[in-house]
Formats: sequence, C-alpha cells, structure tokens
Amino acid sequence: MKAGMQKVALITGAATGIGRAIAVRLGKNGFSVAVNYMGSSTQADEVVKELQANGGIAKAFSADVSKVAEIEQLFNEVNKAFGGIDIVVANAGIAVMGIPVIDVTEADFDRINAVNHKGTYFVLQQAAKQVRDGGRIIQISSTSSLYPSAGLGIYAPSKAAGKVITEILAQELGHRQISVNSVFPGPTKTPLMEKEVSKEEMERIGKSMTLGRMGEPEDIAGVVAFLASDEGAWVNGQQIIVNGGGRI
Repeated sequence: MKAGMQKVALITGAATGIGRAIAVRLGKNGFSVAVNYMGSSTQADEVVKELQANGGIAKAFSADVSKVAEIEQLFNEVNKAFGGIDIVVANAGIAVMGIPVIDVTEADFDRINAVNHKGTYFVLQQAAKQVRDGGRIIQISSTSSLYPSAGLGIYAPSKAAGKVITEILAQELGHRQISVNSVFPGPTKTPLMEKEVSKEEMERIGKSMTLGRMGEPEDIAGVVAFLASDEGAWVNGQQIIVNGGGRI
C-alpha cells in the first residue's frame, strides 16, 4: 500500500460529515488518504471505496482519539502503510448542545473533553512529531468557540482549546516549513448536527445566515483543500472562519 510520490493525508473522524467530505476532496486532489474512524468500519469502508473508484489510494484505520495509545498506533500504522504523512486534519469531535452550564455533569465534561480537547491535543502532538517537513496540520474547530451562546457551555470551551494549540504549534514548527491552521465551520449540515438540532431549528438557522443557508460539508472541505495545496503554503497560524457570513 505504498503511495509513491503522492502526498499522504490523514483525516481523523473521516467516516461521516465534514471529515468524509475532506477525505473525498483531498482524494480527488491527488492525495493518498488515510480514513480514520471509530466503531463500525462500514461508513469508513464506503469512503475508501469511493476514493478507490475514482482512481485514488485510500485505506481505513480504526482509532479512538480519546486514547493516546490508539492515536500513536494510528500514526504508526499510517506511516507503515503509506511510507510517511504530509497532511494531518484533526477533525474528530463530538457535540452536545442545549445543556446550560449549571446542568453540566462531571461525566459530561470528561466525555466531551476526552475527544474534543484531549483527543485534538494529542493528535496534533503526533502530527508535529510525524508529519514530514513542508507538510500541513489543519485543526477543525467551531465558530461556537468564537461566538458562544447559551446552551453551549460544554461544547464551545472544548473546541476553543484547538485555537491556542494551533497558534503555538505554528511557531514551534515553522522552521520545518510546516504550516498549522485552524478552520472554524459555522452551522453545517452533518449527521452530528442533525442529531443535536431539530429540523425546524436548522431551517431557522439557515435563514439567519447572510447567504440564506446552512453550510454543507463540502464548503468546509474546499477551504481545507486550499490550505493543503501549494497555494496555501503562506498561510500559517491562522483561524479561518467558514460560516457563510453568519456573524460578521
């Protein structure tokens, strides 16, 4: 499963939603793609088959990013399968919305932060260790961490940490010509969003956007593809908001 001269992209949480769209887009752009998933492999295998049907090179890798040992194993397995890693997209995350701060339990806090904070931190740490010189590290955050609102007292803080880690890593890895950036999606139609928000509320949110609709996973994937491309080489340590002008 060698990628030859093709660059290799590892996307965490790539079986559905934004992660899947990123995997498909990078595959179409000529990257060999490592599709990380947790749980059932069915959806991840579908992504791999779609990429392979279009002539791409892809493979699925199981890992729970809330466990550091599994993150380390994931990176080692991807390195072994593809011969190196050039792009890492730290996308895996979970959402809980509609819980006031006063109702957040310790179990809620630990569960969300194990993935969104701890998982992101150690994925970025491994990326810093293993991405080849000249590579790219891209963290997927959320505009809820920039524009927090009631009911997001557990989710928004858990996504905010990635911004700080990104800015620090951009400084620590610049001498290796590795860029590190965060992408902040606004409300986006994903299985995660549809699980947490009613259809009526999603319609209301879409109408409130200046462009009159919610985001699609492909909207986010396009920005990630730019950052991963040669054209994105001079962008570093930045927070790129992709929210359709939801808040200007």
